[in-house]
Amino acid sequence: MRWMVLPWLLISLSVSAQPGLTLLSHDLPPFTEYRDGKLDGFAIRLIDEVQEELGTRYPVRIYPLKRALALARVEPGYGLFVVQRLPERESHFKWVGPLFINRVFIYQAPDSRHPLTSLAQLRDLPRVGVVLGNADDVRLTHEGYTNLVRYKTVAEAIERLMLGKIDALPMGEMVMEATLDKMGLSRHSVASSGVLLHEAGLYIAFSRATDDGEIARWQRAVDKVRAIDGRAGEPTHHH
Repeated sequence: MRWMVLPWLLISLSVSAQPGLTLLSHDLPPFTEYRDGKLDGFAIRLIDEVQEELGTRYPVRIYPLKRALALARVEPGYGLFVVQRLPERESHFKWVGPLFINRVFIYQAPDSRHPLTSLAQLRDLPRVGVVLGNADDVRLTHEGYTNLVRYKTVAEAIERLMLGKIDALPMGEMVMEATLDKMGLSRHSVASSGVLLHEAGLYIAFSRATDDGEIARWQRAVDKVRAIDGRAGEPTHHH
């Protein structure tokens, strides 16, 4: 019987030796967040469905965005979601998506002394808040804005806006609403100017070393899940 066991052993060793994938994300309500000690959010649920379609169970680890981007950029075997696809990031990753569409508006205090009516006015404001290293920071820095004030977290930036320490804050509308809810604040604590900074897809950014066939498999699975769940635009606002 020994000769019958050996092939199964070889198959088992072959499977276990195959390189795995580690999925990374960052705290970004309502897409990824901890609720009652459990990792949840629209993106977490979507990735769970995609993995079910693929027949995989890769773990998800939450890291600060800057560190997660560096890992996926330099090391093989990583997939990072949710990431805005920017020209500055394009060549550093292989992309799957979009998972969701993110609309970023300019927010101000309800009683702002410098109410915005156009995007051109943003450059003339004394202080524009951004979250350090996020897509808005990357874009506005690239465009030569010199009035940026950077904060480590979304919640910190919102607090400074409410206190009048900054004059405006670009933020995804869903992220703004979810973060205000999580902070226990009214959604009327800040006011949308109605000025759109940009509208862009949120993607999975895979390490460049990821096999093209694997990228294609993930793209097909994402497309199928999105089609079934009707995620062509945005997720439904439910928790």
